Amino acid sequence: MICPGRKEYLVYLGIIRGWRAQEVEMKTMPNTLEQIRFTTRVLGPTAAYRLEKHEVTQTLQSDSSSITEAVLNGRVSAGDRLEVVLDGIPVGHAKLVSMDAVTWEALGIEDARRGGFDNLDDLELALKQAGYRFKPLNQYELYRIQFAW
Repeated sequence: MICPGRKEYLVYLGIIRGWRAQEVEMKTMPNTLEQIRFTTRVLGPTAAYRLEKHEVTQTLQSDSSSITEAVLNGRVSAGDRLEVVLDGIPVGHAKLVSMDAVTWEALGIEDARRGGFDNLDDLELALKQAGYRFKPLNQYELYRIQFAW
């Protein structure tokens, strides 16, 4: 049976006689954790510092981010462990709590604070830095991903 997130390899052992292999063993590589990736360029120094201190428990992602795709495709679900990465450097491991689709209007100050920001204006600046600047924020579908350290 093929397990999601695992690479499977056939290893042939023994000597092949005629057309048959004497022994075939299935080995699986260990599961690698899905990553939630952050950059200081997008977060800004304050939110990046809070992420390093494990004070950030939420991120907003697009539908094309690897973690969003992993949840939507069923490779990751609530309760699974994730690797949190800042500027390519692992910061720690967290557990996925939830993911839901939201619009800018649905977000409040608590969403900003869970993301490491002091207010919605700082969150808005980070979203624009991440590429959400070509139309009004409320016209984008965002994925709110919550996690626990």
